[in-house]
Amino acid sequence: MGSASKWLMAVLCAFAFGFGAAGAVSAEEETGEIDRHGMENDMPIPTDSAAIENGKERYGARCSYCHTPLGRGGSSGVCLGCQKFKWGSKSSSIYATIAAGRPGTKMGAFATSLSQEEIVNIIAYIRTLQERKIQDDLKAAKE
Repeated sequence: MGSASKWLMAVLCAFAFGFGAAGAVSAEEETGEIDRHGMENDMPIPTDSAAIENGKERYGARCSYCHTPLGRGGSSGVCLGCQKFKWGSKSSSIYATIAAGRPGTKMGAFATSLSQEEIVNIIAYIRTLQERKIQDDLKAAKE
């Protein structure tokens, strides 16, 4: 199966498992506040410490080499702590990218080596990296 087919399959799987935007309630609709990260969680993302810790461990094993431990990007990986991604900032887009990779880039597919739960936990951990970057940027602006 080609990389474009794998990406399409991952997107279809994300929607089949209820990760699509249909019926999703945005943070803005739910709380009246804009999502702090400027990111849209259009699928359920865990917030419990066990899931985030699992995501951190999986991130360390699978993602940090290219994206660096703090998610600030490296020679071959984009900044994951940043708030806008070329392929989409919604959690379902991030899920599809991790699961199927991105054709024509160095981003490989991890659907065969990571479970759906592990991928979602990695996304939860990426959200903490985004929060850390926001705080670091705010601190730097005050200095």
